[in-house]
Amino acid sequence: MGDRETIDRIIRNRRSSRAFLPQPVPKQVIKELLEVARWAPSASNAQPWRVTVATGSVAEELRRRLGEAAEGQRMAPDQAAAYRQRIARGPMAFLLDHIQEPIDYFLPIRSMTFFDAPVALVLSFPGGEHAPAPAGVHAFATTLLLAAEARGVGAVWLRWPMGQREIIREVLAIPEDEQPSDFIALGYPDDSAPANQGRSPREEVSSFTRWLGWE
Repeated sequence: MGDRETIDRIIRNRRSSRAFLPQPVPKQVIKELLEVARWAPSASNAQPWRVTVATGSVAEELRRRLGEAAEGQRMAPDQAAAYRQRIARGPMAFLLDHIQEPIDYFLPIRSMTFFDAPVALVLSFPGGEHAPAPAGVHAFATTLLLAAEARGVGAVWLRWPMGQREIIREVLAIPEDEQPSDFIALGYPDDSAPANQGRSPREEVSSFTRWLGWE
């Protein structure tokens, strides 16, 4: 298999893991992911990413604090309805029939406790008036996710924890001059878990592309 086919396969096979084995991820494996991700593109080669990686007791304290913050939270009715529609089209649709709590309560809680993954990885970027564009941080995150897929490491890019940036900053001792931007949970995926079966559909290219000036 050539380089092109290998890269295409990794991109297409990558999916979010929402159930993890209790097996720890060796520090050397995380280092390998970061070694690859540091080659991600960034505007003006600013390389704006800063990385904080937590496991063990630190990750558990973060999980506890975020879980406490999430207790009792509920989405607005219109947001909850839209969220249910997305879930119904994706690999977690089974939850709609198999959990006791409303889906718009259950999933935020599980996201906030990063699905019991053993590793929490937070990306941040320098703040200030002349700070580099944070888009490079997202490119770093994408590259890291692909590197994880290539090594059999499960990952999920989470939105919910970033609503509690001050908790993240406090527990992980992120400097005040950095802006936390992305939260990725890492671990070895539990391939037998229903949450890891299937994947969400993708829109056809024709649905999101405008072609201008082509014959």
